[in-house]
Amino acid sequence: MTLRLTFAIILMAAAAAGENLDRIAVTVGSHVIPESEVTLDLRVAAFIDGVTPDLSGAQKRKAADRLVDEYLVLTDAVATRAPLPSPVDVEPVLAPIRARYPSEAEYRAALERAGITEPELNAHLLAGLQMLRYTDLRFRGEVQFTEENLREFFNTFTAESRQKNPAQVPDFDSSRDQVEKLLIDQRTTQALDRWLGITRNETQILYRDAAFK
Repeated sequence: MTLRLTFAIILMAAAAAGENLDRIAVTVGSHVIPESEVTLDLRVAAFIDGVTPDLSGAQKRKAADRLVDEYLVLTDAVATRAPLPSPVDVEPVLAPIRARYPSEAEYRAALERAGITEPELNAHLLAGLQMLRYTDLRFRGEVQFTEENLREFFNTFTAESRQKNPAQVPDFDSSRDQVEKLLIDQRTTQALDRWLGITRNETQILYRDAAFK
């Protein structure tokens, strides 16, 4: 019996047993992201936002993009031995989500309806925290700006509000700290996006169209 024939028999047996074979959605170098992981990402994100998950092909593709970015960033974090949040750091983020439900039983029931488990929810939240922490560690220190940049950002940021109700727009000096934080956040995100663009170009990333239909 040839190897190809053996594999075909295995596939037919799985189908006959009603089993679903998990398709590959994306490969990032040698790393594989299965379709089930993409779907899980959408289910968990919807649970956190309190909405019904959209499992359309377009949303699966967006989720796959997020997972690719997450893998690239966290792989770099591990390589640089950056100090990242641990599972215990998830609790303050998880607490307000659990607080939406009157009892533990209702919280567990909601998880079950969403098709996810608490460990899967925790893992999603932890990855998000680690992404944020590493982005700060890796890119925030690179952000530079002048006083003129800060004032230009303030004017752009408040332009629409000044047209609608100028009396309610605070002056630059009183809101300087907040404006500076917003500008640093924006430029940190831009630095991350540039790094991801370069890293994606240097990495073999293959999307399997069948997983996004």
